[in-house]
Amino acid sequence: MLQLKKTFFCLIFFIFLGFLFTNSELAFCFVSNAQDTKQILKDTAVIENDYVIVYKNPSVLNTADNSTAHNRIIVALSKVKIKSSKGILKMHRGDVSLFAENENYYSIKGDYFEIKIKDNHPKPASPEKWFEPKKNKIVFDNEDFRIFEERLGAKEDRELHSHLQRLVVRLNNTHLTDPRFYPNGQEGKGIQVPNTVKFAEPVEHVVRNLSDIPVFNIVIEFKGK
Repeated sequence: MLQLKKTFFCLIFFIFLGFLFTNSELAFCFVSNAQDTKQILKDTAVIENDYVIVYKNPSVLNTADNSTAHNRIIVALSKVKIKSSKGILKMHRGDVSLFAENENYYSIKGDYFEIKIKDNHPKPASPEKWFEPKKNKIVFDNEDFRIFEERLGAKEDRELHSHLQRLVVRLNNTHLTDPRFYPNGQEGKGIQVPNTVKFAEPVEHVVRNLSDIPVFNIVIEFKGK
């Protein structure tokens, strides 16, 4: 009887050890998978260059103590709810929230672009002549970059204006052209595809909206010297 009890307790002990080992392995797998997921997100950025890195939906830049992400911008593509150090933020399509150094967000629900302004990015050279674009609405402005709502009504023209390097988040399905050269547009060119993002180089141009709906873009434009 005594031997049977010893055998029973030994069996329970080894089962317990096996349980601990199995859970340690599972914990290791979960950590490993989390690290792999974060690496996959970094490897699949929508855009990455010397100025910005852009992700769609999965948040990887939310921690303020990440020294490589001092300025992070959320552009909402739908209804978005953010829990943050600023409180709970409720955003609608086209709204913008900027998080500077020492500001955190903990979770995001909805569809959005998450944009990091890279530290020590190149400084664009200003053109000899600057033609300020009209009909836009500035939503943020500092010494490094500005964020504005790019607005242009249906069938409207925007007169000659300038841009520096900039990131454009496109929200409406519109067709644009420079009427000085192609007043009726070019097939397959100038199409603004909604919920897409593009990094654009400096330009001076005139813009015509050929569509029956307004242009609505969010633009993050860097400032020159």
